[in-house]
Amino acid sequence: MDLLEIRKELDILDREIVHLFEKRMGLVEDVARFKLDTGKAVLDSKREKEKLQVARSYVEDPKLQESITELFQEMMSMSRRKQIGMLLERGRGFSAGFQKLDCLPFSGKSLVYQGAEGAYSYLAGRIFFQKENMIACTHFQEVLSALEEGRADYAILPMENSTYGMVQDNFDLLAKHPKLYVVQEIEFPVSHCLATLPGESFSDIKRVYSHPQALSQCADFFQKYPKIQGIPSLNTAIAAKNLMETKEEGAGVLCSWEAALEYGLSILEENLSKKENTTRFFILGKEAVFSKNAGKLSISFSLPHAVGSLYHILGNFLFNGLTLTMIQSRPVGDGEFSYRFYVDFLGNLEQKEVLNALSCLQEEGVDFRVLGNYPSKEFKR
Repeated sequence: MDLLEIRKELDILDREIVHLFEKRMGLVEDVARFKLDTGKAVLDSKREKEKLQVARSYVEDPKLQESITELFQEMMSMSRRKQIGMLLERGRGFSAGFQKLDCLPFSGKSLVYQGAEGAYSYLAGRIFFQKENMIACTHFQEVLSALEEGRADYAILPMENSTYGMVQDNFDLLAKHPKLYVVQEIEFPVSHCLATLPGESFSDIKRVYSHPQALSQCADFFQKYPKIQGIPSLNTAIAAKNLMETKEEGAGVLCSWEAALEYGLSILEENLSKKENTTRFFILGKEAVFSKNAGKLSISFSLPHAVGSLYHILGNFLFNGLTLTMIQSRPVGDGEFSYRFYVDFLGNLEQKEVLNALSCLQEEGVDFRVLGNYPSKEFKR
């Protein structure tokens, strides 16, 4: 056969495949109705495993067994999504347990943050909270403990920087505090200055203190001046505060210009970051709530050690037309090389597509959580 004849044969087979697929999905609807009447779960792992074994046994060419496995896994994923969609339409399916609010109740509330006045967490928090309602802590774990124990109404954590990447420890903290929820995202521009004690000149500087991320973001500065030593500190603003308190000669700090002014330091250079960069902050609360203008969701889940598990679970976003904005992973820490995935995507908990995707994710993932549904605020300095 020539190429044209081969393509004609393929067209005939493809038409038959489409008709058979439509017939199969019709039967899937019958299965969904049965499960709706009986309360049976959508995912039947034992049945799917048996189905894959049977399908592989039908293959005459051993080289095609893996392809057949992939084909049937995808068809079964589509079948689950179809069933879940039908169950949702009939009032059975995923319930996030979140309460909808017209607006977030930030007015007059307190916010706990890591660092000191002038820290980037402090500056981002001041967008929504008054100065007198800001509470400082030294460590991020203390921040979340203060929130959980009722010493503050909300907490703020930096989660990701556009040049440095995810703040890994804070994602790990989220996993350890399942009763805290993301209610607001803030994208805050970060710009470091070099500040010193009044009267010091640039030639006097031998050591520069700052947070490790700030030191990394200003790597070009340290390459240009290799004799200046970068020394890690807990926080950019804490470094500035400590310098003013210790009066250490020959020392400088990398911090915000607001922190330099707050602690009476002199600014020698501004905009020392390698490039324009922005930090994402999460404001966390103790109530599972979302506002009507919430446009982004954060979720987390683990996956079974199975071929294609991540591929298939991410297919739920494509199937429902949802846009991913971030995906990260962190070790679970169980000694078995298991990972927890963190995914952000656009949507609102009132959207049918979102609920459909979350239902599928809950069925297929392990330890699945909705971390929050929240609005995002981009701040310009």
